[in-house]
Amino acid sequence: MRLADYLVPTTVDWPGKCAMIIWFAGCNFRCPFCQNGGIVPMDSGREESIDTVKNAIKENIRWIDGVVFSGGEPALQREPLFDLAGYTKKMGRGVMVDTNGSVPGVIEDMLAEGLVDRISLDLKSSPERYPEVAGAGASKVLKTLEASLRSEAEVEVRTTIVPGLVGIKDVEAISPLIRGCEVYYLQQFRPEGNILDPSLEKVQPPLPNDLMKLGRTAKKYVNRVGIKTSEFGIQYL
Repeated sequence: MRLADYLVPTTVDWPGKCAMIIWFAGCNFRCPFCQNGGIVPMDSGREESIDTVKNAIKENIRWIDGVVFSGGEPALQREPLFDLAGYTKKMGRGVMVDTNGSVPGVIEDMLAEGLVDRISLDLKSSPERYPEVAGAGASKVLKTLEASLRSEAEVEVRTTIVPGLVGIKDVEAISPLIRGCEVYYLQQFRPEGNILDPSLEKVQPPLPNDLMKLGRTAKKYVNRVGIKTSEFGIQYL
């Protein structure tokens, strides 16, 4: 597999749980505000054996409630994702997949086989703006969303709010589509990390109060909305 890295423990990626997070290298989207730009190329990260990653999970199993598979886009590496998710489930721990939704067949098959307990779907913008914001269309993402909401898995949806790029119109378009999700997170863009488009390094983060206003818009459709900021962590509406 192409592995970027892994971290133990994380208490923020799977709310209420102590988890191990494994980042798969490589992504098929080109979101300019991506803070993991260094692991977007398909040949980024390092080649690692599945057994080595399994051993890392085994070594930490006593400390964790589950494993979060993130990226990059983990669904682009179907075989390693299935193998590691199955191993995690056999070890009696939960599985969360953090996905951009671009490979619906993989997510659908994981759900059908009971290999995933929680889906974290990153909706980048309103569907019609996907070519502009993500560099790809939204049809497959919407298929993943529909399959996830039909399943028994927990579903969280996330949107990163980027002033001048992703804002109120996107939240208004997304919110009616995600009725039934457990929680909708509105994330504060921060000009930090390895941002794919360096010009966004000069963008000022949205203010917490502005995100709260967006949250109230989303709350018309979604029972639980979480606002993620560096100032206050997660605040729920």
